[in-house]
Amino acid sequence: MRKKSITASELVERLERDPDYRARRAQQDAASAEKAALCAADEKQLVSEIRALGYDIDSVYDLVNNTPHPVLPRRFFGPYPRAYPILVRHLHLEHHRAIREGVIRSLTVRDGGVPVEKALLDEFDRETDQHLRWVLASALKTAVPYSKRRRRPDIAATFRAGGRLKLPARVD
Repeated sequence: MRKKSITASELVERLERDPDYRARRAQQDAASAEKAALCAADEKQLVSEIRALGYDIDSVYDLVNNTPHPVLPRRFFGPYPRAYPILVRHLHLEHHRAIREGVIRSLTVRDGGVPVEKALLDEFDRETDQHLRWVLASALKTAVPYSKRRRRPDIAATFRAGGRLKLPARVD
């Protein structure tokens, strides 16, 4: 026998009455707020340095999402080449994984030149986190011209694997 279907609003009402769901949701909301506070504290110096250059940002992700959108509000629009040296420096510093990803994604630019290319390549070679390695491979596909990138088949392999490629054991 087939169950009667319910509308989305009926499902929401049912979930809101469920104490187990409310407890799980409160736990998720608390964890999300804790992560947001941790990331904001982690990127505070980075944001401060970039704001000192005249870029009106509140997060490194304002640089990533820097094109107009028909629905989503954007704080910052346009290029930010004067921020590249700061981003490159912070790429080499210890940051929360989410902030590190934002720094990498903000360096996913065609006009970064050799300093950005070299920084991304160095970090790609050092990175052990599979997801961040994929983010770096994606950045390298944009930042490094194919004529240079084709000498590094590991970049394309990592990108194609979508972050699932296992690194070979290190031989020191």
